[in-house]
Amino acid sequence: MLLFLLMIFSMGMLGLSLAYAYLAKFTPFNYEQLAGIDEHSTMALINTSLVVQGILSVSFFLAPPLIFSYLAHPKPKEYLGLREPGKKIQWILVILMMLGAIPVLQTIEGLISHINFGAKLKAEQAANDNMMNAFLNIPTFAAFLKAFLVLVIIPALGEEMLFRGILLRFAKKYTRTMVIPVIFTAVVFAYAHTNVYGFVSIFIAGILLAVIYNLTGSLWCSILAHVFFNGFQVILSYLGNNSPAIRAFNESNNVSVYLVIGGAIIFGISFYLLLKNKTPLPPNWTDDFPPSEPVAGEWDFMSKN
Repeated sequence: MLLFLLMIFSMGMLGLSLAYAYLAKFTPFNYEQLAGIDEHSTMALINTSLVVQGILSVSFFLAPPLIFSYLAHPKPKEYLGLREPGKKIQWILVILMMLGAIPVLQTIEGLISHINFGAKLKAEQAANDNMMNAFLNIPTFAAFLKAFLVLVIIPALGEEMLFRGILLRFAKKYTRTMVIPVIFTAVVFAYAHTNVYGFVSIFIAGILLAVIYNLTGSLWCSILAHVFFNGFQVILSYLGNNSPAIRAFNESNNVSVYLVIGGAIIFGISFYLLLKNKTPLPPNWTDDFPPSEPVAGEWDFMSKN
């Protein structure tokens, strides 16, 4: 665990150095300008900030689990949980789960945004929102592809391998059930996003992603769910350029109660079906070097080893 944390720190510092070098040699901008971007900033500044965001996402989230698993285990894909799901229907069910969860989580975030956390946190949240609005200013298909790569693909791969693939694995070694590891990794996952208003929603999403991994036995399923969750907003933002109705929906701060109820129903049904079609992780899934290949076995979310 200490070696992995050291690798995250080392790769993160390397990423920061690369980002500084990129700004100094290839752009006229600095970090202060990037920190203050919003949807009215020039596309050159927004694109530069997006590139820096991509560099930091790779260095802090994607590279450490890939390199660590390659160096620490003879079967890095197996170590990370990158295996096929047990049943094909699980691909569809995890997408439906996240589709149903989106309006519910957006409503929770909207309600929390009315809480006064003080001037400092409010300013930090405003800067975070302004940066995200700038990234979601997607006027062309080329800009959409760049935003989708940086905001969707890289985070989904990196964050799932880091939080669910490795940290969840480490945490499970010290507990008899999955409850504490899932909660712990969800808290760290939410904290890493530095989003005050969205902390609870991101925390719940982290729990859902861990549950998906546990019920399917495949990190690819949680990666797909993560891609859908992040990609939904990026796709809507791009489509809103040519659709006044979608643009109005995106800019609205209130989620229809019918959407929330419908989302809850979709989530409940798809989650029930996933439980009925689960192919859970085997009991020895956290063993670093098992004497034989992990064997299929019943493994419930709340069960003990």
